[in-house]
Amino acid sequence: MNKFKSIKSIFLASALTIGLATITSQNVLATSLTTKTYIVKSGDCLSVIAKKCGQSLNDLRKTNNKWNDTIFPGQIIKVPVTTSSTTSQVKLKAQDKMVAKADNIAIKYTESDLNLLSRLITAEAQGESYSAQVAVGAVVVNRVKSSYFPNSISAVINERTKGGYQFTPVLNGNINRPAQASALKAASEALSGVDPTNNALFFYDGGVPKGLTEPQPISKVIGNLTFVYLIK
Repeated sequence: MNKFKSIKSIFLASALTIGLATITSQNVLATSLTTKTYIVKSGDCLSVIAKKCGQSLNDLRKTNNKWNDTIFPGQIIKVPVTTSSTTSQVKLKAQDKMVAKADNIAIKYTESDLNLLSRLITAEAQGESYSAQVAVGAVVVNRVKSSYFPNSISAVINERTKGGYQFTPVLNGNINRPAQASALKAASEALSGVDPTNNALFFYDGGVPKGLTEPQPISKVIGNLTFVYLIK
């Protein structure tokens, strides 16, 4: 049973080096657009969801890049939320450098990717905590980001090495079972950049097996799942 898991990203955090002439500080009112999630229920349609969430139908379509009306129960819809906060803006001397690093950014994915990842999480982490479910999804996302693995959700989950599948549910067919609602939500969080594993690329049900050819330091243990790194 091969319980390895990980992922590879399409967007990488960017670093900016900025040099400015003087040091000043001022308060700035910052407005940012974030999203919350809504799980589709039986009888829902996009216009009904937009009304429930106090959004325009057009804004809901833009946020989800969805221009048709096809949705299904259990699907996760992103709802835009505007927040404002006051921040302190600091300018640095010319000889100083400031490195601004972007937050984790979601990798690109399709509705099919979300559904596939949700079904994998259901099969691999059924009965585990919600945090463990997000962690399983994060391992797949981390593999998509890693140069050691394929660069898409589907390719990572269906990858075969030395004649065997990386994920047992693909081999035994359990991946074809419907996704649980909690797994859909966990998959959405993992795809948006949430990672309880701190960039782990594999996980095992139980402890790390003995006799591995490569050292795999443990990143985190969540419930019955052990998440590890890969050293090359």
